[in-house]
Amino acid sequence: MTFGAVPEAGRKTRADAALVAGWLVAAVIYCAAAVWLFAHPASLSSDDALFFTRGLTRFSILDFSPQFPGYPGFIAMGRLLLPVSGSPLAALGLLTTLLALSLPPLAGLVVARNSDEGWPALAAFVLTLAMPLLPDLALSLLSDGAPIAFLLLGLTLLPQRGDAARKWPAFLAGVALGWAAACRPSDAALLAGAAAGALVVEPRLFWPALAGGLAVVLPTLGVMLGFEPLYFAEGMRFTAGHALIWGNTPFSAGGPNGSWLETLAGLPGGLALVLLLAVATLVSLSKLRRDPPAMAAATVALLAHGIWIVAFQNPDSLRHLAPLLVLGPVVVVGVAGTLPRIGMAAVGLCFAIELWSGFSLLDLSIDARPPLAAAQQWLGSQPAGAAIATNEGVFLLRAVLPSSRVYDMHYPEDARLGLGLAAGPAYRLTSTPLVGQSPLATFKGRFAGEPTLWLYRVPKAG
Repeated sequence: MTFGAVPEAGRKTRADAALVAGWLVAAVIYCAAAVWLFAHPASLSSDDALFFTRGLTRFSILDFSPQFPGYPGFIAMGRLLLPVSGSPLAALGLLTTLLALSLPPLAGLVVARNSDEGWPALAAFVLTLAMPLLPDLALSLLSDGAPIAFLLLGLTLLPQRGDAARKWPAFLAGVALGWAAACRPSDAALLAGAAAGALVVEPRLFWPALAGGLAVVLPTLGVMLGFEPLYFAEGMRFTAGHALIWGNTPFSAGGPNGSWLETLAGLPGGLALVLLLAVATLVSLSKLRRDPPAMAAATVALLAHGIWIVAFQNPDSLRHLAPLLVLGPVVVVGVAGTLPRIGMAAVGLCFAIELWSGFSLLDLSIDARPPLAAAQQWLGSQPAGAAIATNEGVFLLRAVLPSSRVYDMHYPEDARLGLGLAAGPAYRLTSTPLVGQSPLATFKGRFAGEPTLWLYRVPKAG
């Protein structure tokens, strides 16, 4: 036995050394990614980002500061950063970058708490760091990263199957999920799926987790109603408008413009990556009741969010896929722990697709600002009285180009009439290239999830 133990001990030592080396390499890459993200100036990339900056100084949902549902948790965190950042724009940029950078370590922590080995946590960390939408979550100045971060924190806090009698961890996990809901109420399906998955495995978590969630949600709702007594009425109006007019959902007039299949096909490796995650989810569902609560929660949350975006979200924004691409590595690594050979192959394939996807669209030579900011500078240099029709950044362009007329292409007849009556030049700014026309300028997206914008001159009727 003594002689047999020596090789075994040697193999374990080599494996431990390799794991430490892997973590060191991952840490160096993580720091480099953080430096690269913080090197980008905080710039408004969309109307929603403009609304969030307004909400940091004057909260009013009726005035789109920000838009419904208000994102109170996200706004509260942004306000906490105002004293150290100096401006709402800088505070928002700092917040979203920190939230995005929290995702890889949190994903690693979830797996580490539910695995007896060291490599699965490293794999989850690396896969999340390579996730092609991570730069978009950091630099778009939007709320998408916040609920994912607090969901992962909640999964980390969830007690193990044998520790379900301990109430405080479950309560704190509920608090984290409640704060995720306060940051982005529109991710309710994602969070409900996580709660359902954990409760299927361990029903004893229900009451303490519910108490923790309500401890956040009820006071938050009370504050919201205090700020906006018409909160629910505005919610009905906004929801109807999003579903039927500007949201490009399956319920929009004439149906959605495009499909998720087309969107994924435009992301290098997107279809293969989502297919891999779908297979891993199905495998994980087949063994759901044997999984720890956190892993079961991740699986059901991934499934619930996938159904939600297909049924109710517009296919224009890749960022809606971010929860899938963050929870996906957690599920893939969980499957790899029970099916070592197939699972490790899946981990390697997932990593390869992510690298291909991220680097295929990443262009370090283009403008460090978002496309809409570059377009704004170009349009701002044109003569006064110009007219612009666009489906991107209508409110932002109106705010920064007061001498121009900006028309919303969600109302195409009004936009065409306005362009025809313009005293100055007329332009069309679009995220979809116009067939048979040459653009005046092209403003390229910097990474996956950020749309490229094309600018066209619109001829005046003779």
